[in-house]
Amino acid sequence: MAAPLALLLLVGTALASDVDINANPIRKVVNLMETMQAKIEAEGKKNDELFEKFECYCKKTQAELEDEIAKADAIGNVKPEDIAAKEAQLQQLQQAVEELKSEEKEEEDALAAATASREKEHQEHMKAETEHAGTETAAESALKVLHTNETDPDKLKVHEAVANPVVPAGFLQVRSKQLPGEVHAYIKQIEETAEENWRQEVADDAKSTGLFENLKSSKTKSIKTVLDMVTKKQKKIGDMKVEIVNMKHMMNGGAEALAENKKMLAELRKDCAQRASEQDEKKAIRADELKALEETIKVLNDDDALDLFRK
Repeated sequence: MAAPLALLLLVGTALASDVDINANPIRKVVNLMETMQAKIEAEGKKNDELFEKFECYCKKTQAELEDEIAKADAIGNVKPEDIAAKEAQLQQLQQAVEELKSEEKEEEDALAAATASREKEHQEHMKAETEHAGTETAAESALKVLHTNETDPDKLKVHEAVANPVVPAGFLQVRSKQLPGEVHAYIKQIEETAEENWRQEVADDAKSTGLFENLKSSKTKSIKTVLDMVTKKQKKIGDMKVEIVNMKHMMNGGAEALAENKKMLAELRKDCAQRASEQDEKKAIRADELKALEETIKVLNDDDALDLFRK
């Protein structure tokens, strides 16, 4: 009731102060009320922004105090022997980390050695492959020479046929006077033996590759497992160091700080709740004022009101 009454008095004042008899007094009052509306809305917006910042401060500060109190409560009453026991646990963890690091290095070294060994085996395999290809080429060439000269033993150039490391050094002296058929059989035997040896080499290399890949996979998993354990234990070490610092703080006057934090938290909660209640009240008052202005403006803009003030 007070807000509409004040607005009606405002209307009367505006009408009484109007000196221009030709001007519309209703329009003057309406303009004044619309200005008041805008001012109230602007003040309300500013007030809401300030309260929002205050509310953010309340939430952040409360959370920080609650966290500190929770940590202190978790520690409880601390005695020197409690700190000593915790430090012993810390030392054990640090020793375990060192042992894990040593184990990880051993695994890394073993994998590196296996890799180097496998690389050497691969190089030997590649060399054997080259030698085998050379043996095949030499044998085919020798057999071709024999086939060309087999009709005339006197023209047989055995040294051309066997000029390759695949043929024993004494072959020229022993076999050079043999018939082409005998030389042919001997070279075929060499060729078959070389092929058999190569098949065995390929099988051995495939087996070595499989063994190495299994070893590599096993070592890689083992290294990852060890590193994961190191990471977890290092995190636990960091947490434990912080805990020890807090325990020492509690033993050296931290109890007073805990009590002060609890008192501060209680006062902060009370103050924040009070400010929130005041904010709600202010918003309700602004809403009433804006509603009264809106209704009054609506009445003054009505045709009946204009007719009334024209009489």
